[in-house]
Amino acid sequence: MKVSRAATLAIKNLGYHQVGKCNICGKSTIFICIDATAVRNNMYCPFCQSSSRKRHVAKLLINKLIPNISSLAEISSKKHFDNLNKLNIYNADVNDAFSQVLHSSGIPYYCSSYIPNIQIGTEIREQVFCQNLEQLTFSSEKFDVVITEDVFEHIRDYRKAFQEVYRVLKTGGYHIFTVPCFFDKPTLTRVDTSGKEDIHLLPPEYHGDKIRGKILAYRTFGIDIFKTLEKIGFETTVDFSNYLDRRYGIFDSYAFCSRKVEKLGVKS
Repeated sequence: MKVSRAATLAIKNLGYHQVGKCNICGKSTIFICIDATAVRNNMYCPFCQSSSRKRHVAKLLINKLIPNISSLAEISSKKHFDNLNKLNIYNADVNDAFSQVLHSSGIPYYCSSYIPNIQIGTEIREQVFCQNLEQLTFSSEKFDVVITEDVFEHIRDYRKAFQEVYRVLKTGGYHIFTVPCFFDKPTLTRVDTSGKEDIHLLPPEYHGDKIRGKILAYRTFGIDIFKTLEKIGFETTVDFSNYLDRRYGIFDSYAFCSRKVEKLGVKS
């Protein structure tokens, strides 16, 4: 979004801005609203540009793995964090607020983007890779955490991608992710992917993408996502934002947390 348009929208939604502290960059700030109808995807921190949705993912990351901090920026201080150099994190996003903080933290932090004209597995720059979630090139049981945000609705074979996430996670590790989801009905399939060619079952729906401009949504997940993840070997919960989350600029949001458990007969 252009700066001038963002500024206009910020002024228009002035009454929805919120004072708080960012749980990613650690700054006391005013979270900026540019769209009061979709605050999950904005309420931006002006320092690290994180959205409400991204800070919700950060909330789960902190709660599950580093509960004695209030922001990811505290990791770089290294105080009381002797174990962190053994914590491997993979984020299927690049150049975001997590990267700003975690790339300089000293912990093993990997991120990626899918770039069609670059060979899968290529290291674009230090610990930044070209990856396809349907065929990750990372070794099995490498990561303690995998992070994906509103990605799986755009993946043609999402079951294969969930299986790949399961494979690269250590037992007990977490996949923290967001996807659009109906919690009161089954998955809405927008595109038939059973053959080699996509067959549109509904008018095409595209979402904004910072690399491609727009990207096709194959589905909107439904309540059956839990059974799918259970069959793969995950225990999954959903965290819905609450009133107390507003201090971190988290509004009208939900995030999934799938823990990899041992599954009889399945090798990672």
